[in-house]
Amino acid sequence: MENKQILTISLLLSTVIVIIGTLLKIMHYPFSEMVIFIGFISTFVFWYIAIPEIKSSTKIKGAEKFMWIFGLIFISSITSLVYLLSARKRII
Repeated sequence: MENKQILTISLLLSTVIVIIGTLLKIMHYPFSEMVIFIGFISTFVFWYIAIPEIKSSTKIKGAEKFMWIFGLIFISSITSLVYLLSARKRII
């Protein structure tokens, strides 16, 4: 499987699973924490592939690499969407 496919699937899964887990948590269902945890694991899979792609890029400078990695870690959902939909073509 290609990196882009893995990135797309992991981002989609993490978003959907975290939203479902949050709704289950609000409704006080048992094991909702486990669903949220699985969503976060899927997010870590995205990070595990995206961060090395950014670090090994020769098309962008160090400050921009830092900003992308910082954004992926601290503003994950928005930065991940932007990275996957538009910036990945420019970075790798």
